[in-house]
Amino acid sequence: TPANWVGKQESPTSFSLWSPMVGVRRHQMCKTKSATATAAAPSMARSSATTPTTHGRRSPRGNTNGTHRTSYSTSSAALSTSSSSAASSLEALKKDSLPDLPLLLTFAELAAATKNFSPAHRLAPGSSNSFRCALRGHPAAVFRRALRRDPAEVSARLAVLGHCHHAAIARLYGAAASPDGALFLAYELVPGAAPLSALLRGANNPSFTPLASWHSRLRLAADACDALSYVHLQAGTVHNRLSSSSVLVCGQGPLLRAKLAHFGSADLAGELRGRRIEGTRGYMAPELTAGGSPTRRSDVFALGVLLLELVSGQEPVRYEFNKATGEYERTSLIESASAACGGEGGMRRWVDRRLKDSFPVEAAEALTMLALQCVAKDPPARPEMSWVAAKVSKLFLEAQDWADKFRIPTDISISMAPR
Repeated sequence: TPANWVGKQESPTSFSLWSPMVGVRRHQMCKTKSATATAAAPSMARSSATTPTTHGRRSPRGNTNGTHRTSYSTSSAALSTSSSSAASSLEALKKDSLPDLPLLLTFAELAAATKNFSPAHRLAPGSSNSFRCALRGHPAAVFRRALRRDPAEVSARLAVLGHCHHAAIARLYGAAASPDGALFLAYELVPGAAPLSALLRGANNPSFTPLASWHSRLRLAADACDALSYVHLQAGTVHNRLSSSSVLVCGQGPLLRAKLAHFGSADLAGELRGRRIEGTRGYMAPELTAGGSPTRRSDVFALGVLLLELVSGQEPVRYEFNKATGEYERTSLIESASAACGGEGGMRRWVDRRLKDSFPVEAAEALTMLALQCVAKDPPARPEMSWVAAKVSKLFLEAQDWADKFRIPTDISISMAPR
């Protein structure tokens, strides 16, 4: 149990992982060479000003007047001062511009940061696999996963994934293993963020949502598509955990943005190779439920379900009580979306009523049709993520123009006075 992990000696098979930033640091230093040279230039100029024209040439052995010896000593001191100044400038540059994360993590460090994984540090009430803490001054969210791959492979993949950064992806800080073989992953804790599922279907007031505009929902859709496209093309991996619960919404009002959580989790834990069913109900592609391995196509399927959620506000799968039969009936979001696109006037009735008919029906239908392409039963029939991201980005720009066109003017003043 987590309470008994602290104080135990790690077994020979246990390991500590980190995501080394050697490549990133080298890359950033290449970008900042000019800045380093600029910082060192004043010191070099001062050294040139205080050094005589002899530039430190040694005097002949027969010379006893000491003039040249004095000149050499002055030049050496100036060069020493210049070197130390350049070094201090470099250290300041490192401190200001180079991140100290991802971290070299050990299980003992995570246990200390979470106070032995105490309930007070749990990320959500009742969750025993997610915790919040501070790692060397950085707020972090820590998740426990079952490890199903060789530790050496995890280290290699972590070194690659640690270099990946995107504005719409919660940053991966690092990883560590527990003595019992579990994998702990540390991520950026996004301040003030809430899962998309909680904003679409609030438990306290289901009739209210902060996502009450078509423009805000298209922005979140564009962010999610850009993030998943980056995961596929730049990071070269599969997410396999996409759902409305793994999309974090941060910001306020018209500045709401989305961040994708659990980046690299399935890859590092070894879920992409096994044939064990992993995923969230309603987001799993048919080939996954049949025992297949996660792929980019299965990610596209989950994204299609997410887009349908943003349009309708409904859960992927829900059960409703039928009074006539006295039984619960299963309702699929994919099936209801297909029916809405097929009937005249069905789209306006199917779109989330909390948008209050303030949305372009043609755009809603276009996004729904795109989502239905993503959830095709046959994996090869699903589009590539880059194509989907481009289509959603175009719809978002159109939503911006539509919002500007129909925005209520706020710069009009009216005065009431007798003629």
